[in-house]
Amino acid sequence: MIAPMRVGHRPATARLRRIRKWAVSVGLGIVLGACVAAAVAASLVSQAPSWWRTTNPTDPATIRAGEEVENGVVNVIYEVRETPAAPWTVTLHAADANAWLNTRLGQWLANSDAEFEWPREVENLQVQFDDGLIQVGVQFNGGEREQILSATLRPEFRDDGSLWVAARSISVGRLPIPAGWIVERAGSIAEGVVPARVLEDPETARVLRALAGECPLDPDPVLELGDGRRVRVLRIAAERGRLLVQCRTEFEE
Repeated sequence: MIAPMRVGHRPATARLRRIRKWAVSVGLGIVLGACVAAAVAASLVSQAPSWWRTTNPTDPATIRAGEEVENGVVNVIYEVRETPAAPWTVTLHAADANAWLNTRLGQWLANSDAEFEWPREVENLQVQFDDGLIQVGVQFNGGEREQILSATLRPEFRDDGSLWVAARSISVGRLPIPAGWIVERAGSIAEGVVPARVLEDPETARVLRALAGECPLDPDPVLELGDGRRVRVLRIAAERGRLLVQCRTEFEE
């Protein structure tokens, strides 16, 4: 069953706080990747990947789409189902995901960390879903030139239920760079560009290790709803511009 994404009702703030941690890990990885791009991009090509699109975060339609997809996803997660044990699916289109990333992600990160400031050099975030792969990219404006850093991820669930997202490849523009090289040197490359407290945050180290394939992104991908229920992510599939996330609602024992 494909769950509808656009719902008009605004979710409660408490619900957003419970889900916010899911966005923080992804957002942190994207922002850190943008800062890494600043240091390695100077001598590399600036041509955008073939899948790249541009999203205008000030467009009222984009702002509205970001709010609607956020509300829709939250409402689907909290929906009371007639057969709770049956798996259900959330479908997210790339265009909706990009609207949310460029209009709402910064606010979520700021709400999670009062000292967080969105890097002014980061101008555009993009994702694309196809052939089982998730493309994640960020556009960085260093003043003299604009540069795009992107990564190709394949989500994988292990037998123990853990979620892994090791980077299959990383590119600056259209020039591929070994993923391991970037991940291993991210800390030293980003020094002086990323605030020290971000580099020293254990969450930053964990995200980088996950991209290197050294640990899962989430060893137990479960979201506690706070009402005796929890949502377990069972499967993630990327196909034809859509991300399908299969979940199951469980009751705490």
